[in-house]
Amino acid sequence: MNQLNKILTVVAIFLLISCGGSQGEQQKEENSASSRDEIRLRQYKVQGAKIYSTYCANCHQDDGKGLAALYPPLAGSDYLLEDFARAACIIKNGQSKEIVVNGVTYSQMMPGNPISNLEVAEVLTYILNAWGNEGGLIGVKDVDKWIDECEEDY
Repeated sequence: MNQLNKILTVVAIFLLISCGGSQGEQQKEENSASSRDEIRLRQYKVQGAKIYSTYCANCHQDDGKGLAALYPPLAGSDYLLEDFARAACIIKNGQSKEIVVNGVTYSQMMPGNPISNLEVAEVLTYILNAWGNEGGLIGVKDVDKWIDECEEDY
């Protein structure tokens, strides 16, 4: 009987180690994916800041607050935060329709930007994480899909 108890104990320990090991591997994979996303978020924000400075800051200002009644704010913008796909399309293709941002009507046309979909993802990620906005990471695969589905006229 003593021999049987030893065998059962060894088997139980082996099973516990085996189960714990697979859970540990799954946790490592999840941590690795999370680390990759965090690194990509940082990269997109850095690159996006450069793109924003080049193409957007003249009108929307360095602080994202816009310019009086001419150009809408991006900081805390209800219009921007309610539809990321629309925002990507406007960044890429521009817009000519009147819009209402935070209760204020803007009718100034915005030209499209000669940038890649990756750059759209980067600048949108930057804008969505600057000035108190909390939008997270926008991936280029999402932007590719959104740009393909853009409406004709914004």
